[in-house]
Amino acid sequence: MATDDRPRWRRRYAPITCAVIGGCLAYALCDWAAWPRLTVDPYTGTWSWPGGPTRTVPINYYGGLLWAAGGSALGAAIGVAANRWPRLDRADARALTAAWALTSAALAAIYFVWTLWPF
Repeated sequence: MATDDRPRWRRRYAPITCAVIGGCLAYALCDWAAWPRLTVDPYTGTWSWPGGPTRTVPINYYGGLLWAAGGSALGAAIGVAANRWPRLDRADARALTAAWALTSAALAAIYFVWTLWPF
């Protein structure tokens, strides 16, 4: 078995950037596509996993965080698998994955700001 002589940060770069991309994508998509999310009703103190749009009072933030954690885990797994490709270790490939990670975070933030319009 060959040893990986790359620095530690270069071995972890692809999984981390892919985890950011996957987490942002899952967090925004679960709201946009109305996926079922863990929801708490603050008046009754009950937890549920309803599908579709959230009713007016219940809070589905925790469910969105669960989707984001799952997307991050899947993205990190893809990054670990992609880390085996030697072409991914080039400077331009690292810059591209960083750009995608920043873009996915910006798009998710813009989506949630847009859903709050007109403030």
